[in-house]
Amino acid sequence: MRYREPHWRREPWMPMAPTRLRKRISILPTLMTLGNLLCGFAALGYASGAGSVEAPSLGGPYAAAGYLIFAAMVLDILDGGLARLARATSDFGTELDSLADVVTFGVVPAFLCLKIVSHVLADGGAPAIAISPVAESMLGRFYWIIAAIYVACAALRLARFNTLNQHGLEAHLAFKGLPTPGAAGVVAASVIFFEALRPGSPHVFPFNVPPVLGAAVTKLFPYAMPVILLLLAILMVSRISYGHLINQYLRGRKPFSYVVRAVLLLLLVLWQPQLTVLIVIYIYAFYPPVHAAWRKLLRRPEPPSLAAGVLGRRAEDDYPPV
Repeated sequence: MRYREPHWRREPWMPMAPTRLRKRISILPTLMTLGNLLCGFAALGYASGAGSVEAPSLGGPYAAAGYLIFAAMVLDILDGGLARLARATSDFGTELDSLADVVTFGVVPAFLCLKIVSHVLADGGAPAIAISPVAESMLGRFYWIIAAIYVACAALRLARFNTLNQHGLEAHLAFKGLPTPGAAGVVAASVIFFEALRPGSPHVFPFNVPPVLGAAVTKLFPYAMPVILLLLAILMVSRISYGHLINQYLRGRKPFSYVVRAVLLLLLVLWQPQLTVLIVIYIYAFYPPVHAAWRKLLRRPEPPSLAAGVLGRRAEDDYPPV
């Protein structure tokens, strides 16, 4: 029998899956992206039907919507990693991922913020506020405009990423502007933390929450969330560099101190999950602009942008004509 050379060849220095296996794996990123979209759709259901949907054991329908946003973030991380693993990155996958992200990380957080703010204001004894672009209340129109700005900035952030996107791991170590999953994570973590403080929900502390703290948070939350939403919208379209947590900090060989930090962080998550995730994601979202403002105040030269170096573009090229 004549020997036939296999149709694929793997070099010793470049591990590569067989063609058939890679074709099978290439389906998984699409399924992960669609799962991301469906998580966002399910979160919309929990957020919109909070009065009629039975509250799950996660702390209520609003908290369930927040957990679904985090589940979508995990799927969003997996689809890119699987696509690069199978060497199946394509423009189709990028466009599909952006379509899912604009719903899950753009529309859903803004809608969730509006619904929970309206609900908290009504529970606090304040008159019901209709939040819409034609609401009679000035406060209702103001809240809607902030949410609309967030959705628009999320769409602009994704469109800019698609324009400058390059396939490959090196092009995904850092980004210009806060990534949309990070912005949505801030909203989701804030909602989950707030719901954990409410009576009858799983508490974020191992002891009973003092009534004064719960009352203060309840009073400030509906006014703080729109401000946070507006700041997130500005950060998404800013020029500030944000690192990719997975590709930059978890890939490759790292010093032993990274392992110690990872173990400590894992223990904190197991001990106080809502509070730990809230602090970590707030640091990720707001530390880069604070650090950049501090360097500008001290008039220190700005270090070379990691994102600009990875993309190989000049700073003025980061914004394509719209």
